[in-house]
Amino acid sequence: MKYLLSLVILLTSLSCVSQKNNTSSDSIQEIVFNAQTRGSLENITISDKTVFYKTYNTSKTFGIDSNQKKQLIDLIKKIDLQNISNLKAPSNKRAFDGALHATLSIKTESNNYISSQFDDDNPPKELKVLIDIMKTYCKE
Repeated sequence: MKYLLSLVILLTSLSCVSQKNNTSSDSIQEIVFNAQTRGSLENITISDKTVFYKTYNTSKTFGIDSNQKKQLIDLIKKIDLQNISNLKAPSNKRAFDGALHATLSIKTESNNYISSQFDDDNPPKELKVLIDIMKTYCKE
């Protein structure tokens, strides 16, 4: 039932995403990696120069410097945000609880781009480097 509700919410939010062009003047406000399944959660939210990391068991905050933030923005510029919801997941372990259901969302001043669902440990190749770097920012 929770899976069905999550799917309905995701589909509703995907249908509401605007399809405007990704312009260089549209600055990045927030980057969110969210992965969850029954009994497990990992959320990484990067906003300004702060990284918020949350699981069911822990919640931590980390700082990032301007070079790290620039690195993230440079990686995002390489992604076709208009088509992020159409990216194909390379595996489907999440269908049988073999992996967490994950999405990546990138919020700009004018849009919120949300990726298609993928296995948390095997994102689409277009998102892999960005997600891997986001995860390194959460290590002490």
